[in-house]
Amino acid sequence: MRFVPSLAAVLLAALLGGCAGMSLNPAQQDAAWQRHAAWVRAQYDWRLTGRFALKIGHRGWTASLRWREQDGDYRIDVFDPLGRTVAQLDGGPQRVTLRADGSAPRQAGSAAALMQAELGWSLPVAGLRYWVRGVPAPGARPARMQFDGSGRLAVLVQNNWEISYLDYNNALGADALPTRIRLVNGDVRLTLLIDRWGAME
Repeated sequence: MRFVPSLAAVLLAALLGGCAGMSLNPAQQDAAWQRHAAWVRAQYDWRLTGRFALKIGHRGWTASLRWREQDGDYRIDVFDPLGRTVAQLDGGPQRVTLRADGSAPRQAGSAAALMQAELGWSLPVAGLRYWVRGVPAPGARPARMQFDGSGRLAVLVQNNWEISYLDYNNALGADALPTRIRLVNGDVRLTLLIDRWGAME
């Protein structure tokens, strides 16, 4: 995934920068959102490094992660606060494999169910693959979509999750990507901080 804005993106970013403090009108907002969403969905190879805090009821976990996607396959490495590998998740269209704490690899059709069974907690991987980039997951129609003044998602409600986009990496101009996200589903609360976006090597 190469985060090199197109000429149109650079010009739009310059235009928005020259109009600091101004919001897009509804037509401009929709056009900006459609273009941005199409750009995000066209990127099949990407990676991120970040940290997350997961709270389920009175229980909580904190960890860092490295997430890489290429041609529809993904690998998620989860590390404890000391940098030790807690889990390694490899997924594709048909099967997910989890390696945790040196135990034998386990396989299943669902990443969330596999993580819950083996780790006692899980991430909504199927949706998060899209939500983390600031677009809805394919399939279920979003219950609500709210945009910021630049035509990017501010709030998304889909599959019983409410996703709030608290910050974006504005260094990418019109193709900014989320850097701080909060996800809530009942008593489950997930806060994700993305330190770095990048392309597959």
